[in-house]
Amino acid sequence: MKDWKVQLKSDPTEWLLESNNPSVRYFTLKDLLEYSENDPEVVEAKRAIEGYDKVLKIFSRQKPEGYWESPEQPYLPKYKSTYWVIMVLSQLGLDANDERVRRSCEFIKRFQLEEGGFTIYNEATAEDEYRLKEEKASKKGAAPPNRDQTIKSIIRESELTCLTGNIAAALIRLGFLDDSVDRALKWLVEVQNADGGWLCPYWRAHIRDRHGCFMGTITPLDAFSALPEEERTPGIEEAIERGVEFLLMHRLFKADHHGFATINENWLKLGFPCFFYDILRGLEVVTSLGYGDDERIDDALEVLVEKQNCEGKWILENTPTGRMQADLEKKGQPSKWVTLKALKVIKKGSSAWDLSE
Repeated sequence: MKDWKVQLKSDPTEWLLESNNPSVRYFTLKDLLEYSENDPEVVEAKRAIEGYDKVLKIFSRQKPEGYWESPEQPYLPKYKSTYWVIMVLSQLGLDANDERVRRSCEFIKRFQLEEGGFTIYNEATAEDEYRLKEEKASKKGAAPPNRDQTIKSIIRESELTCLTGNIAAALIRLGFLDDSVDRALKWLVEVQNADGGWLCPYWRAHIRDRHGCFMGTITPLDAFSALPEEERTPGIEEAIERGVEFLLMHRLFKADHHGFATINENWLKLGFPCFFYDILRGLEVVTSLGYGDDERIDDALEVLVEKQNCEGKWILENTPTGRMQADLEKKGQPSKWVTLKALKVIKKGSSAWDLSE
């Protein structure tokens, strides 16, 4: 394969290697330049992540028990609570060698149900939700719902595939390959849709749906992509094949009917951290799973390449500014994170399509 960088308007590699963002520098050395983990520059960049000002700010707000915000609610407030912070830490390049990371990961395991999925509610917070339902029924002069059944239903309904996939991916990247991760991955395989996608299986809003959800699909595949190949069971391999096919049949962002119209314009906005779905995350996951030579990624690749500016950089188009424990970059400005991920995708996908034409 010819040099993939000929497809760039300009080479931003030196910009990505600047020391002011050790996380991006680390992944650039390792993933783009293919330095080994033992290379002195890689080791130095990895070590510098722990002292990165964004990381220090995040950990300065961690409670001694390992959580952020509330000990009873790892999901809300959105983007600031423990689930979200763990996702961010995993994407910044932290790992389980950091005791602060270990405490946070052990904390969230109490919100994993026996069958494997992670849930938003525990007994205490589900009780709060029940009381709201009880008050609402009282105002209407109706009988209250059955307490025990309602609490169990609230907890089970919030056992989400999108959440479980994100958390499993984060735990794997942080270095946890334990029973908790095994159960999460097994559950994700078990609840995969007939069409190859995923839905949140117990969520009332999806109860009658049959078509897979892109958000529900990308996070299990992301978790599977983070798993070392030798750790993938036959069930996981089959789930990957079916799940990737679901995304590819939609060209990563188009309806597989109605003339392949764009499903959601927001998916074309490139963001970081990776919490939800956009074409960049779709491309990154699909190419990392070995499908970079499938021509059905071409439409998404074309959109991605067109967003490159004259300096070979990509703009941060979507991020929850002011809602995380620490803002990582400025929305509307050139993004090292989006640029890094775009370059990784182009490098892996350039064999499928000559983007320089």
